[in-house]
Amino acid sequence: MTDGHTERMDDAGLEGLFAAARDDAPVPSGDFMARLTEQALAEMPVAGAQVPEPRPGLWAQLWPALGGWRGLSGLVTACAVGVWLGISPPAAMTTGLGLDDLWGRNADLGEMGVDPLSGFELALLEG
Repeated sequence: MTDGHTERMDDAGLEGLFAAARDDAPVPSGDFMARLTEQALAEMPVAGAQVPEPRPGLWAQLWPALGGWRGLSGLVTACAVGVWLGISPPAAMTTGLGLDDLWGRNADLGEMGVDPLSGFELALLEG
């Protein structure tokens, strides 16, 4: 394992070896450095064009505002029932509740017996 080389090196000998190593420092050639720089610049990422995020459309904004599919289905149902009752109201609704005076031809204030100034008479008299 050990060889018979027992020669010891002193500090002056070591300093001479270190000085020789410093003098012979390897320097890359200019051609190598130019190729290395060219390859490094070719591999650098290039920033792309900034594309703004598209804004949501009208339906995409209205959908959550109306409560999603549950809210919109209730709104559509109520609208359909309102149109249906407006076009052809049931007979029990007009005759049974006495609403034919309000919706029919007899919708005059005199026949209903309503005085439009009944709540304001005292205020008008005081001046």
